Amino acid sequence: MSTPLLSIEGLRVGFRAADGGVIEAVRGVDLSIAPGEAVGIVGESGSGKSLSMLAVMRLLGAPARPTGGRILFDGEDLLAAGEARMRALRGRDIAMVFQDPQSSLNPALTIGRQICDVVRAHRKVSANEARIIAAEALARVGIREAGKRLDSYPHEFSGGMRQRALIAMAIACRPRLLIADEPTTALDVTVQAQIVDLIAELRRDLGLAVIFISHNLQLVSEIVDRVVVMYGGKVVEDGPVEAIELSPRHPYTKLLKACVPSLGGPVGPLVAIEGTPPRLGRMPEGCPFSPRCPRAIEPCADEMPQLIREAERRIACWRPQ
Repeated sequence: MSTPLLSIEGLRVGFRAADGGVIEAVRGVDLSIAPGEAVGIVGESGSGKSLSMLAVMRLLGAPARPTGGRILFDGEDLLAAGEARMRALRGRDIAMVFQDPQSSLNPALTIGRQICDVVRAHRKVSANEARIIAAEALARVGIREAGKRLDSYPHEFSGGMRQRALIAMAIACRPRLLIADEPTTALDVTVQAQIVDLIAELRRDLGLAVIFISHNLQLVSEIVDRVVVMYGGKVVEDGPVEAIELSPRHPYTKLLKACVPSLGGPVGPLVAIEGTPPRLGRMPEGCPFSPRCPRAIEPCADEMPQLIREAERRIACWRPQ
């Protein structure tokens, strides 16, 4: 396997509590992505998916902060980098697309102005050259008459077009890693499929490494090489997409797969995951999924299983299926 482009080692992220203590929301996450690879991170809300990636971007807002571990990008520890260095990396080498384009775009500025600002922050080009680059980026993501649409405001774009504009902004400086944080959540099913196809096409054409965050296992399976399943701030399973899709080993992964309808699969009732994810500050002593797990046994409630490698995958479970 090639040297990882991004390597997250034992990452912990916590929130400062009112009593001065720290409540951990990400609890020792290890994952990596190779150049050109696509990795999906899946799990319910509160699993730590987005928080982990915001830590990579160094965009955690108070009171959240990294409390341990390392984040190595091309060998450089991002947690040790100064803010000036991170400003240079964001947008140029690592870019992130957020799930709500309506709140991510400035309503008072044109689409072209916002893309051009990113380009000129990282590349020594004139205003006219930046505009050409911005138009090329909009055209690449499928916006018709891109040169004219540069002068449009966000409210003049549909939801799908706004998401495409955000992706254009992210790829304008040709980053090596694109993080897509649930980029299809606010879109209808047809537009969701278009955005997924677009990201797959950009990855292929530009040689991007892609991290695709979602709660939908089936959705990420269409675009990624490998799936990382998170729950309770931890990685519980990680493996090639074919293995995770065909034979999930962790009970949580199996239930995630069962609660989403499969196109072309057997028709029947969907399986609900009983209970709710653990609350911050009230994590179980053992496996965080044990209170909801239909296969839990005595050790599950008392001790967290280690993330053990089995052939091509990793799994943290006392009783893997």
